[in-house]
Amino acid sequence: MKLFRINSLWTAARAMVGWPLLVIGFYILGALVGSHVPANSDWKQPKDGIDIFVETNGVHVSLVVPMAAAGEDLSDLIRPEDLRNRDLYGTHAMIGWGHGRVYRNARTWGDVKSGDFASAIFGSDYTTLHVYHLINPRALPHRKTLRVSPQQYRIIISQIRRTFRLDKNGHSRAYPAYGPDNLFYDSRGHYSAIYTCNSWTGDILRKAGVRMGIWTPMPGGVMRWF
Repeated sequence: MKLFRINSLWTAARAMVGWPLLVIGFYILGALVGSHVPANSDWKQPKDGIDIFVETNGVHVSLVVPMAAAGEDLSDLIRPEDLRNRDLYGTHAMIGWGHGRVYRNARTWGDVKSGDFASAIFGSDYTTLHVYHLINPRALPHRKTLRVSPQQYRIIISQIRRTFRLDKNGHSRAYPAYGPDNLFYDSRGHYSAIYTCNSWTGDILRKAGVRMGIWTPMPGGVMRWF
């Protein structure tokens, strides 16, 4: 009887550890494959167009777009008056989307709370946009230039616009973030391990016709294309 109980406990322990590891393994494999299989495989950057940037901090991948170009102007959503110091209002906005509590409560991975982490994995409608103001940005090792056509740029901006959650008067709502040059905004969308902050960025580029992996939940899955 004692040996039977030990064997039963050992079997249960293996199942408790083994199944999560198996799920994680399949997730990583799927992310790897998805990021290497391209959508829009025949796309090439145009000689003339609008330069945007794709930037990563190693965790999040964000889009850096001109505040105004090709007939589009984001100043109705990302307003100068949202900033305490209007001199910091950018020529460009670096825009990322993600889980609201993780974004707002954790500037680094070490700040992430277990409850927020679990919510991010299993899914939450509490999402936010994080917007940095940049003035005349240039390419850097972690910031890659991407040239798109005016039509593609307008598609990108239209998708960004749809992500903002507006109040009943059609206005976006800004909140303080990590410093004087960046803010959080209420957003729409459902965050989960399947559709992450990096999936959002990859999805926007893919829908605009840019060559991109078919599933990009990890930052490297987006950045590898630039």
